[in-house]
Amino acid sequence: IAESVLPKARVAEWRDKADAALAIVAEIDLRDLRSVVVASADLARSEEARAVAEQLRTALDERIEKDHTAWLEDIDSAITDGRVVRGLRLSSRPVKAGSPLPPEVAAKLVRQASDALSQETTQDRWVTVVDALALSPVRSAVRPASIPAEPKKELIEAVTAVADRVPEIAKLFGID
Repeated sequence: IAESVLPKARVAEWRDKADAALAIVAEIDLRDLRSVVVASADLARSEEARAVAEQLRTALDERIEKDHTAWLEDIDSAITDGRVVRGLRLSSRPVKAGSPLPPEVAAKLVRQASDALSQETTQDRWVTVVDALALSPVRSAVRPASIPAEPKKELIEAVTAVADRVPEIAKLFGID
């Protein structure tokens, strides 16, 4: 009896999640919305369920586009405000997986990050910028203006920790 009821229970559970997601589609976390949409491929068998699944797919696409646009605006705003660390951190978390930064935004971010890494920059700031840069998609294009004359142990450790992600910067510090 349990085996015959289980598929119907799964469909009912998905339908509850789908209805709830549609009710709060503007506020729901994208990961949660994606999981309901993915589950619809296996569970939406009736016409009514397929219609709900299509509404969810459409809502997901609209949310992704909206959030992607907001993400780009946030990065541009951070660059404009001179907040390079925030811009680098934002660039490392795109809304659309695998979506590249527009070339003009990437160029501005590279220029700002390169300028933020100079001999005049405090070593604590270097650590912060290098840490943010390590996960950013522009990391391979950033070339520091110069490095501190006498880097502290903390800076060397920070660069060593991310040397595999920023090999050009690591070379400047003599890190292999």
